[in-house]
Amino acid sequence: MRDFWRTVPGAAAIAVAVLVAIAAAATFVQVYRVTHPPREREAADDLGMLLSGVEEVRFRAADGTVLAGLLFRGRPGEQPIVLGHDLGSGKSSLATLAIALQKAGFTVLALDFRGHGGSGGSRSTLGIEEKRDLIGAVDFLSSVRDADDRRIGAFGVGLGAHAIALAAADRPALKVLVLDGRYPDAAFPLVRRVFRGSDFAVENLGGLPTYLFDAYCRVRSRKEAASAVLPRLVGREILFVAPGGNAELAAEMQKLFESVPEQRDADASLITLPATRIGALYGQEVVRYHRRVVEFFEQRLARVRAPAEP
Repeated sequence: MRDFWRTVPGAAAIAVAVLVAIAAAATFVQVYRVTHPPREREAADDLGMLLSGVEEVRFRAADGTVLAGLLFRGRPGEQPIVLGHDLGSGKSSLATLAIALQKAGFTVLALDFRGHGGSGGSRSTLGIEEKRDLIGAVDFLSSVRDADDRRIGAFGVGLGAHAIALAAADRPALKVLVLDGRYPDAAFPLVRRVFRGSDFAVENLGGLPTYLFDAYCRVRSRKEAASAVLPRLVGREILFVAPGGNAELAAEMQKLFESVPEQRDADASLITLPATRIGALYGQEVVRYHRRVVEFFEQRLARVRAPAEP
């Protein structure tokens, strides 16, 4: 009997270890799925050929990854704008917004992030390495004839908003930003996609997928958190768009917005819309949303003056 009781703690420890291993393996499978979204096929692979004034282009990210994009040429001398899509989406999802901006005169580059659409790379890092894609897009725009690359606008949704904020901290030419559904850090959407619908799991087990994500992708998601990056963007013109249909993310964006008072007071604004690009847009909602974004770029990007030539 004594030997039996001696074996119980050992057996319990083994059982706990097995359960932990199973939980870690199951969580890693979900992390893998999130970081390897299905590549969205374009509604028309030759979309760039079907629209007047649009070109299919290829360029390299800052680390050499080959990226695919659509270039919508605007009026000569106008400021360019780069568009970044959400996780699991692609450049064609932003084509209607690109056309609206093009009609306003802007030259627009919509890109596929790494691991998406026609771009290289096998996985997504939820905005962390994608900042290199945005830096590559900025460098590409400097080669576009008749575009004023000294002052560039950027629009991003979800993953794209996170990547744009990170890239803007390293590229002063990114002057005017629209960030729709900008999450606090890469772990925010990851944890919620892994533990779908379970607030208890998000609250108590959220560190596990974050750790596995950082180890697998060789990144430090907390280091690239919005709270660490936003103070470096003071002086930029920023529109934060909070999704009214996602109370948790809207609340997180409100906290981010209020965390840097000098940014808020000088040149940033936060609006909450019932339907944003991070949610579903239908009918007139699309028109109103596009009008709001176009007006912001018309009012803010045009007023950012390039430094005088020596």
